[in-house]
Amino acid sequence: MTDPSPSTEPHAGAPFGAMLRGALLPSTVAGVFAVVGVVLWRGGSDALAGGLIGLVVSVGFFASGMFLLSRLVRSSSPHAFFAVAMAVYLGQVIALLLVILLFKDAPTVDGVSLGVVALVVTLVWQVFAMRALRRARVPVYDPPTGQG
Repeated sequence: MTDPSPSTEPHAGAPFGAMLRGALLPSTVAGVFAVVGVVLWRGGSDALAGGLIGLVVSVGFFASGMFLLSRLVRSSSPHAFFAVAMAVYLGQVIALLLVILLFKDAPTVDGVSLGVVALVVTLVWQVFAMRALRRARVPVYDPPTGQG
């Protein structure tokens, strides 16, 4: 019979969950402020559409990667981690390519606004993800068992 209580033992994907929790809210808030800024700077509904698309795509890109890595990486084997990370990254790149192709010639989307908001979200995400990782205190070694 399986034990229904969750394990308190950190697993290999734990740092990604901590990074997701630490970066999602600040990045979204910064993205909303960036959207407001580009609408005031560039004006019009095209800037609003571009900014919102940049916000959704950027947050979705980073959050989905961290979420998938936190769920899929269960082995501490470097080979398994690398394979999962590369598969997630390839999926993200394909999704990003599809978004770019979808909005490449859209007349109602301001590309500058999309790019500026995506850049702001990316920078804020990286800063807060690293901050969350440093504060997570996930052990990188096996604790001693007491047997000498």
